[in-house]
Amino acid sequence: MKRLIIKSVLLVLIPVIVVTFMMITKSDAWSVHSHEANAALAYHRLDSLRGQQKVVIIAGSNGSFSINSKILSDSLHLPVVNTSTHAGIGVRMEFEMFKDLLEEGDIVIFCPEYYSDKSTLYGETTLLRILSTHRPDAYSKMTYEHWRSILKHLGDHYLRALRHIGSKPFDGALSKQSLNAYGDISYPREHGEIEAVYQFSGVMDEETAAYYQYIHHFAKERGLKLVYLPPTLMKRNYQNQKAQIDSLCNFMSSHDMPLQAAPERYVFDDSLYFDTPYHMTSRGADLRTLNLLSDVKRVLSMQDDVCK
Repeated sequence: MKRLIIKSVLLVLIPVIVVTFMMITKSDAWSVHSHEANAALAYHRLDSLRGQQKVVIIAGSNGSFSINSKILSDSLHLPVVNTSTHAGIGVRMEFEMFKDLLEEGDIVIFCPEYYSDKSTLYGETTLLRILSTHRPDAYSKMTYEHWRSILKHLGDHYLRALRHIGSKPFDGALSKQSLNAYGDISYPREHGEIEAVYQFSGVMDEETAAYYQYIHHFAKERGLKLVYLPPTLMKRNYQNQKAQIDSLCNFMSSHDMPLQAAPERYVFDDSLYFDTPYHMTSRGADLRTLNLLSDVKRVLSMQDDVCK
């Protein structure tokens, strides 16, 4: 009887394991040619800079589309690695994919986006697409809780990958060719019509907060210079969601991880945004970077925390 039960369990588990393996190892042909390749390119650049002090940017697409790393590098006289790709991979993997290459003295600019639900921490379909296509090694960094949260996206990931079979190289802001040597999106960008505004939750999930605290503790133990700043955000979206952003900011201050600049400092006119409330035009990215550079220098010299 016992042997029969074991065989029955195996008959159920083996197909599940095989199907799951097929799904998570299904690379996405569109992603191969997209800016998401930065997940691997940034890792290799960080690896090549071992033993050197550097600036490392960790963010969602507000980092890749809205920062000019050359301005930072020229002013700080340090190499810059922009690891940013997409907030859809989740804050946990944004950090986990690169943390082993962070070294004492490195300046880490952390600009997470304002979402604060569980998907903010663990990600969604985008995570499976990027890991399967560019960083399958990073699957080893996923915990049980991470897997439990992400499994519901496996079917969508597999179907999208099937639809993208045969995708060819393409041009534009989302292409691999748009990435410069730092990891920024360098494709020339002008203001376009942006209809949708993002909705943010006013209270951060406690599990997400715990991971943010882990990042702070890791930085301290590793000897990193962590600069924790707000993302950029289109003015219309900020005005629409100010109460929720203020609530989130207050929550983070109460958990000993305040933003080191006021959110308003990174709010710009709508005309400086490209296609989403986080993606800036080329000129907008330059302006945002000047503010960011000023704040980085201030935080490194004064270590004051501001969130108001």
